[in-house]
Amino acid sequence: MKNSSPFNLEECSLSNELWPNFINKIGLIKAKLAVQQSLDLQRMQGSTATLPVLILETCGTALVNSKAVKTCIGLSYLDQGMVLIFSSKLKAIQLLRDN
Repeated sequence: MKNSSPFNLEECSLSNELWPNFINKIGLIKAKLAVQQSLDLQRMQGSTATLPVLILETCGTALVNSKAVKTCIGLSYLDQGMVLIFSSKLKAIQLLRDN
């Protein structure tokens, strides 16, 4: 059975530039606040089977099935404090660990 996600993760490429570009666009303080909001959503409504997503174009947050992320990026271990950064415009994702 195929994992489904409204984010079309299979069509996305992996990037190391989403986070730095996001900081350059809105500033470090606002970028960190957006990540914190994603982590808050995970704490309030998520589970061990979900991973928070930060949608760059809208600064929105969502939860995605962690199995879909594992399938897409190949990581077998996703830890608390991790956020998937998603850009629909660039069709790119980046996994970020909050420090």
